[in-house]
Formats: sequence, structure tokens, C-alpha cells
Amino acid sequence: MAVPLINGRSYDFTQIIVTILGVPVASVSKITYNQKQEKMNNFGQGSNAVSRGQGVIEAEASIDISMNDIEAIRDVAPNGSLLNVPAFDITVFFGNAQKPVTHTLKNCEFISDGVDATQGDTDLKQSFDLILSHIDFR
Repeated sequence: MAVPLINGRSYDFTQIIVTILGVPVASVSKITYNQKQEKMNNFGQGSNAVSRGQGVIEAEASIDISMNDIEAIRDVAPNGSLLNVPAFDITVFFGNAQKPVTHTLKNCEFISDGVDATQGDTDLKQSFDLILSHIDFR
């Protein structure tokens, strides 16, 4: 008798579709993004916090991508520089059959540009840092 998976299928990298400038990019081998917000306890009388204040939300991201796709982006970039690409969204779609999810990195811009090549490389990949305004998790 087969035992059903208790938690179903996990989210995994093979389910991810990353779209940059409206085009799915198959060569993305890593994408990292997060948001942070400073939260501080406020104190008054006594030794316990009486309220909590919140600071701004800061988002950051990076992406590892093949030179083939980077050169395609350079083709549409002013002067061929990734630093000149106007703000764009990146969508990250997780195609989990139980619960598909889409995250959108809003108003992204490259803050680094370059190439990293080593003897023996069969696929030149580079990690690029991004600046973005926020992440839409739904």
C-alpha cells in the first residue's frame, strides 16, 4: 500500500521561472532577495517597552546569470552597459502544483556590471547585485 506524501511536493529550484524585462531567462542559476525593517522597542516608565516603532523597509537582491542572457540584456541597454538599463521588474514564479506562487521584485536596477571567466569554464556566469524598491510577495 502506498503512503501518500504528508506535505505534498516541496518548492524546489526546478519549479522556478525567472522573468527579466518580460522574457523568461533559463540561465538563472541563483536568485537571492529579501526585505528588512528596523523595529525598535520604545521605553517610558518602568523597565519594559511601552510601544514599538518601525523604520523603513529596505529590499536587496542579487542574481547569478549566464553571459548569453546578459549579452541579450546588453543589446537593449543604452551604451551596452547594465548600469544604464532603466528600472524593471523581475518576476519569480514557483510552479508548485499544490500552490503556485509569484514574487515580483519591483523597480530593479543593476548596481554592478562585469564578467568573471576562469580557464575551463563551460558556461560563463556572473553574480549581479541589484537595487530595488520593494518585493511584492503576492
